[in-house]
Amino acid sequence: MLQKIKDMWSGDSKDDSADKGHEISLAVTAVMIEIMHIDGKLEEAERNEIIRAVEKRFGLSTSEVHALVEKARVEKANATDMHRFTSQIIKHYSTEERIEFLKELWQIAMADGHVDPYEEQLIRRTAELIGVYHKEFIQAKIAAREAS
Repeated sequence: MLQKIKDMWSGDSKDDSADKGHEISLAVTAVMIEIMHIDGKLEEAERNEIIRAVEKRFGLSTSEVHALVEKARVEKANATDMHRFTSQIIKHYSTEERIEFLKELWQIAMADGHVDPYEEQLIRRTAELIGVYHKEFIQAKIAAREAS
């Protein structure tokens, strides 16, 4: 018992890596879902792109992805702002990984064939919140456009 308390205070919990993996996958998926919802339309193409991106990024099975998407949807609906999610992205991802994440956000926004101004604004705001400069923001957009 005493060791568990010591581990908790020192941050050496044995479940730490699993929790971190869960935190970042939930945060990433929640931001992706917000991109899908921001224009007021729930496009199947955007949802499919989220599922593809989450499967690829985290190596999850289809059923795990669907469970994660549902959990992220609930968490996003209960969140008051994006900081809860973007702080996890900053904490767990390098700058290169954050730029790759922005590319995925662009691919989600582009999946229905049209980038809504609200989607672009949210991706821009997300880039600022995760510490990605404008140059990398534009590079991620171009890379996403070329990939689609």
